[in-house]
Amino acid sequence: MKRLVMHRFLLPVVAAGLAMAAGPISGPVAGFVTDSSRTQLRTIFGVPGAYGFSDALPLPDGVSQIRLAPGQQYALVERANSSAAVLFLENGAVDRLLPLDGALATADWVAFSSGAGSALLFSSSANRLQVIGGLPDAPRIVANIDAASLPESPAMGAVSDDGSVILAASATALYRVPQTGAAQVVFSAGSIRSVVVLRNGTDAALSDSASGAVHLVRNVTSKSEAAVLASGLDEAGAVYPSSDGLSLFVAQSKAAGIASINLASGEVKSFPTAVAAGGLIPLRNRDTFLISARANQPGWVFYRDGDGGRVVFVPAATDGARQIPSKGSAR
Repeated sequence: MKRLVMHRFLLPVVAAGLAMAAGPISGPVAGFVTDSSRTQLRTIFGVPGAYGFSDALPLPDGVSQIRLAPGQQYALVERANSSAAVLFLENGAVDRLLPLDGALATADWVAFSSGAGSALLFSSSANRLQVIGGLPDAPRIVANIDAASLPESPAMGAVSDDGSVILAASATALYRVPQTGAAQVVFSAGSIRSVVVLRNGTDAALSDSASGAVHLVRNVTSKSEAAVLASGLDEAGAVYPSSDGLSLFVAQSKAAGIASINLASGEVKSFPTAVAAGGLIPLRNRDTFLISARANQPGWVFYRDGDGGRVVFVPAATDGARQIPSKGSAR
């Protein structure tokens, strides 16, 4: 296994011109972050080495849960006594709401496609899986599935950008979920931590923290073929495909690093991080991820820089707590 050791970049923050703001941000916007309860939203503004968090942004009345989509042009939100909605984000601030008629009002977890064109929702109270396609501008219900078709309650899932490929996973099994009929097992593992449909829309990848392996499952829509893509990755967690679709990023919480795996050759490049990578939250720039943002601590951002990788920090906000899910799953 080839290992590339990158320097950690702990650059000073340029405070001038990057003051905290509760309204629209005038400088570059890197993305957004929610708090651990997903009820508070902040902008990440600035550039690498000079990032900052805004004050908590004002939200439309009734918003009770915020789930940010990859690329962070929008979020799916739940609202008290109302339907779910698409929350559009522009210029570092909340722009507008688009109600999602017929969507699940509440969800245990939400999994977005890599291109953010669709989302998979699961509700244990409604016992349903639901796919919303056409996101964000023309959302529609693509699939509405009785979760009783699954052998067990799903802990996570994944969906293709067009909404045609639906996967659900427990801790030990990955299922292909048709719109009608029973779900089918396509792979079994020791402890599945994360799953994603790749950008080609036909293959999937998943991490197994028990074995430290990342598996590639080809042709998940028909006769699936699974193979170990890489092994020896301590506490392999969140997985996410690169913007060009040629490699896969993997968060490693125990090793405090990010791995990049070539999907064709299986070659692994490793980039150490200053903190344990709790997740891979895609920000607005290509191959840029928020990997840690915990209460009263700096946030940490990893981004691909040519063939290398860099890690920079975001100074802790002073007026509230922030935290991304420790397992890196979209919830």
